[in-house]
Amino acid sequence: MPPAPIPHSRPTLGEEEARAAAEAVRSGQIAQGPRVAAFEEAVARYAGRSGGAAVSSGTAALHLALHAMGVQAGDTVVVPSYNCPALVQAVRHLGAWPRLCDVDPGTGNPTPETVGAAAEGARAVILAHLFGAPAEGADIAALGVPVVEDLAQALGAARPDGPVGRAGKLAVCSFYATKPLAAGEGGMVLGDDEALLARVRDARSYDERDDLAPRWNCKLTDVQAAIGLVQLSRYEGFIARRRAIAARYAEGLAGTPLGLPREPAGGRHIFHRYVVRLPGGHGVEEAIRALGTRGVTARRPIYRPLHRLLGETGFPGAEEAWARHLSLPIYPSLTEEEIERIMGAVRSLFRG
Repeated sequence: MPPAPIPHSRPTLGEEEARAAAEAVRSGQIAQGPRVAAFEEAVARYAGRSGGAAVSSGTAALHLALHAMGVQAGDTVVVPSYNCPALVQAVRHLGAWPRLCDVDPGTGNPTPETVGAAAEGARAVILAHLFGAPAEGADIAALGVPVVEDLAQALGAARPDGPVGRAGKLAVCSFYATKPLAAGEGGMVLGDDEALLARVRDARSYDERDDLAPRWNCKLTDVQAAIGLVQLSRYEGFIARRRAIAARYAEGLAGTPLGLPREPAGGRHIFHRYVVRLPGGHGVEEAIRALGTRGVTARRPIYRPLHRLLGETGFPGAEEAWARHLSLPIYPSLTEEEIERIMGAVRSLFRG
């Protein structure tokens, strides 16, 4: 009987997380409470920001971050086209308009040049660091438009000038099940301006207020925060394991015609995704099907670029990335046997 297919993503959970969740349940405090406050403090400390405001999802974090920064109906927000719909949805929740920018086709990240080409008159920029690779946050922030950094895939990544998440006016995290730090669902807004964080905390709940200012119900629970605290205590080990697997892939796939992801000079890639570039003549969907027959689940790292969903054209970097990027399984719980199976399947499909 053949071995079970290797999934593309798999959360790294254990008895510590189970005990922490059970203790939260037994405490009787399962809504937002002291564990949420502890999680906010711990994530902010890890990211090098003064404080955090936990919310129900990464999309909610983006939405409330933009709201706190004063984005209103009719404003324009720059969004990279090579990303998930959450960015556009967060902008639209406020009645604002997304203005798409192109990306570097190698990394999938926006650059100072691509953001600058779209930034005139914009109220804010959402800067997403894709796949665990750090984008040029300081240079993009230097363009003068307020930046929200999206760390959903890159908490713990770094450039030579320091960790990502410190260049933006605010930064956001996601704790969805497939993210590097997973609590099932959840998100957080991080920053150094207490007035902005207070606006986020005010907007995440509408109960017992003396006015009807715009507010939403998007709090994190103590059960999720309990899991998140354990995950954070193990997080550097998760990153080390991801980087070790990436090093194995770099060595084992060196003889293939694939373009392999590279470590940023003087920085740190956390390899949330191991995204390879296909050579000419190979289609992404065909490669996904062929690897599936070999017991390896590969995916497009971005389902469809946002400009295609919006019916726009003129984003050659995003088009090239979408046409050539293939995401291979990489997560801390991969076994040595699974790593060898993945590399063997890829080598058999893409022979040098």
